[in-house]
Amino acid sequence: MGKRYLGMWVAAGVAAAAGLVAPTTAEATAPAAKARDCRAHGHSAKDNVTRGKATKSSIPIRSEGPYADCEIDGYVDNTTTLVYHCTTTNDLGNKWTYVRIPGSFGGWVYNANLSPSGSSKSC
Repeated sequence: MGKRYLGMWVAAGVAAAAGLVAPTTAEATAPAAKARDCRAHGHSAKDNVTRGKATKSSIPIRSEGPYADCEIDGYVDNTTTLVYHCTTTNDLGNKWTYVRIPGSFGGWVYNANLSPSGSSKSC
């Protein structure tokens, strides 16, 4: 189905309140992963206390896995509050945090795109 705006995943009112944005050409700067690395990665809400925001006006969020080459499900802007669940280091040595938009969608975000830079809890 390809890339989607996160607004397609939630009701219009929640999407507007969540600060969802249209895709841009800005991508995470983490090294690319092989397609086989894009698979479901375990995560849990170990850190439901830490909240953060994007460091840029539009960052990609990926539900499939913590790699730059995994399919992008949508984008989130820097006005949206994100709830951190946990952090993992992929086999390329890059740190990613599973985040959730309250009342909406969740996925993996490259830690360099988050402020503060990811959860302190390991997945």
